[in-house]
Amino acid sequence: MGGKSKKKANTAESWKEQGNTAFNIKDLNRAIEYYTKGLELEPNHSILLSNRSAAFLLKHKYEEALSDASKSISLNPSYVKAYHRKATSLLEMSRFEEAMAIVLEALKLDEKNADLLELRVELEEEIKKNSVLPPEHPERVKFDNLINWLLDGGAKFPKLQMRFYSLDYRGVHSTSFIPKDELILFVPKSHIITLEMAKASPIGAKMVEAGLDLLSPKHCFLTTYILQERRNPNSFWWPYLNILPEQLRSFPIFYTPEEKEWLKGSPFLDQVNEKIDDIKEDYNTICNAVPEYAQFPIDEFSRIRMTVSSRIFGMQIDDIKTDGFVPLADMLNHRRPRQTSWNYDQEKGGFIIDALENINRGEEVLDSYGKKCNSRFLLNYGFINRNNDANEYPFKVKLHEDDEHLSMKRSLMGCSSQTFRLQVDLNESVFNEFLGLMRFVELDDVSIVPQLLQSCQDEKGNFKATKIHPLNVQNEKKVLGKFYEMVKEGISKYQTTIEQDDEILKGELTENQRNCTLMRHGEKTILKFFDEMIPIVLRMFDMPLKEIKKVAKGGDYEEYINNSVLALKKQQ
Repeated sequence: MGGKSKKKANTAESWKEQGNTAFNIKDLNRAIEYYTKGLELEPNHSILLSNRSAAFLLKHKYEEALSDASKSISLNPSYVKAYHRKATSLLEMSRFEEAMAIVLEALKLDEKNADLLELRVELEEEIKKNSVLPPEHPERVKFDNLINWLLDGGAKFPKLQMRFYSLDYRGVHSTSFIPKDELILFVPKSHIITLEMAKASPIGAKMVEAGLDLLSPKHCFLTTYILQERRNPNSFWWPYLNILPEQLRSFPIFYTPEEKEWLKGSPFLDQVNEKIDDIKEDYNTICNAVPEYAQFPIDEFSRIRMTVSSRIFGMQIDDIKTDGFVPLADMLNHRRPRQTSWNYDQEKGGFIIDALENINRGEEVLDSYGKKCNSRFLLNYGFINRNNDANEYPFKVKLHEDDEHLSMKRSLMGCSSQTFRLQVDLNESVFNEFLGLMRFVELDDVSIVPQLLQSCQDEKGNFKATKIHPLNVQNEKKVLGKFYEMVKEGISKYQTTIEQDDEILKGELTENQRNCTLMRHGEKTILKFFDEMIPIVLRMFDMPLKEIKKVAKGGDYEEYINNSVLALKKQQ
């Protein structure tokens, strides 16, 4: 008998002890079970209620935690722990003012309580964050109008809150803990502006009838819809139209000449100017076909056009692939890897966003705009991803005008030049395609062309110079030499070095100046990589095979060296 443990008494106190033991080892479900068993025996046990509140808090069940803590206080108004748990529940539900009132009340009981003092500081910070926009602020009014309009239309986003950082920068934050897989946002179809709506609008229909050949048709149609609705004082969409930015100062096509100077030497500046020209071309095409379009100034068209490209979603509604504006969803900023996922849910009849991971209270809720080069982020969204592993630099491969085989090569290529956007990754297919075309451009021995025509074809049987593998040592060295010239030429165009950019970034800069410097820096990082790589690889052609293998093993260039240098050396 002495070796057997005695059965615990079935009392509220014994259940409290067992609950505390489970709580201390983070077995929260069992802790809640034991506290509940104790409360079944003594429903007015204030400590059991408070302890169960603590367990509910850690389970992110804030309503239950609040209920237990409130009842505990009503039963024992001097029990400080219950006040802390009630205030914490309110904090996690973003009811900051109510939480602060509870903390202040508790501090009257224990003015030196460290936990309460720490919680007060946290609440002061949260209240300050949420008081950036007073109720009468124009932006606050716009936000409130949008929220009410969405809610009245059946949208659901109980744990989301819009934050205003500046005229050019807003975001969405969680007001309470969001568990993985929870539905974050639902926007009904009635509150989504689609491409089909734009095409059916008065001017949109005329554009369709005219059969316009536009560079960016979907963007132009949606731009047209917004432009028309902005001139309709009774538009259903005004609560949404009002929160669209009036200025896009962080978008490079709207940079001042002084700001563009910060991009001097960068090939990105060519992209900016091309975008400006493309927008003007589309605008003029529409105006020529639909004269009344001239009522919309080019500046307004350009701004709305860029608003469209930075905000719309591609989706499928009623079995039709479309693009459109989804209010509130389009305010989520970018992050990789993805924190959320979105799609149009046909069964629910609206656009939904789900959480792919737990999101804590107060965290910004983010979307992924995909893996893109900073040139695309800055051009189309007006921001830079500082640590971007997808940055690219454009290298233009072009035929030599003095090449005696120019006509034949141009005919087979179908063009005189082609641009490749390379990353700091030799395993990317685009790098091999770049080298393939370079091998063809630098080819001297055209007697092997018939062989290449047979071995380098696409799925349709057409010749693709980009599929050419290393040919011989002489050609490969010539290719690398020409590539090195391109790299050096790119570096020479900048007014600053990458090291100088590092120093510039430590100073005080405007947002646009910083973005321009980061853009240059990202491009130079790629140029620096190839500037270091090419001489190393060229020297390997004069090294013994064993030494090449030893030097290449585990290095950044290993795959290229194995497939080119080693392969060609073995042929000799």
